[in-house]
Amino acid sequence: MLISKIKALVFILICLFALAGCSEDIKNEENILTLDDVVTSLESQKLNLVSFGITGYPMKLNDVIPEVYSIEVQAAEEPDNTEFIHFYIFNSEKDRMKGTTEFNKNMEGAHFTTFPFLYEKENALIVYWSNTKENPLLTKPIEAALEQLK
Repeated sequence: MLISKIKALVFILICLFALAGCSEDIKNEENILTLDDVVTSLESQKLNLVSFGITGYPMKLNDVIPEVYSIEVQAAEEPDNTEFIHFYIFNSEKDRMKGTTEFNKNMEGAHFTTFPFLYEKENALIVYWSNTKENPLLTKPIEAALEQLK
């Protein structure tokens, strides 16, 4: 009799642990950002983003090819002085972390003509390629946009 009660209790505990694990997966799926989420948030900061598609050979990170956008800044009178943002949207936050590590490893010892600034939020990695290292124009708008997301 005591053994059957222990078996029943163990079975109930196993079910509770399984249910708790499943609810955690549902919670993680809710924190997935899309490219539209991120672009809309940046545009809400009065940034004019223009899709560039895939140009040249953008760096593939953790099997993700970025969506490339140029940033139209009204103060920029030189069309050759365009700045770009690469949006990497990964399947999970864990994949994004692997992508960031891969980016940093690839950039070791690199010499830049534009300077990368990385921003991370959940499963999204944003690489803003600024023309200046000391005073990037869009740091504050990008940070504000990411704060708005979920």
